[in-house]
Amino acid sequence: MKITNEASPVLAQLLKEKKADGLMMEIHETCCGKSPVFAIVVFDENDKPETIDGISVLIPEEQKELAEKIVIDLVNGELVVMAPEIEGGCNCHHDEEHECCGHDHDHGEGCCGGHGHGCGCHHEE
Repeated sequence: MKITNEASPVLAQLLKEKKADGLMMEIHETCCGKSPVFAIVVFDENDKPETIDGISVLIPEEQKELAEKIVIDLVNGELVVMAPEIEGGCNCHHDEEHECCGHDHDHGEGCCGGHGHGCGCHHEE
């Protein structure tokens, strides 16, 4: 996984505003393949996140190989998750107005990733 130099400070600020520790990554099956989904989370004592480009990310062991193909970038002021090398992978854009696009997680209060028929999400402010 790569978090670009442009995206890292934006993510860090978002985590600070949400009083979160980091991101939790999952790969979800959608109608068009596999899509990465990220939740903004507070880690519990059993979590073992890794630091990726300055951001703590919890990645399940069985998904680490797929995680290597993901890039989080900033495009036109929005955080974008790109997974072009994952078969059927989809992209997602996140903005501050929409906390979640598609999935809720027991761990936290916000996510970004593929969902439903559209295989990704993009919300305008």
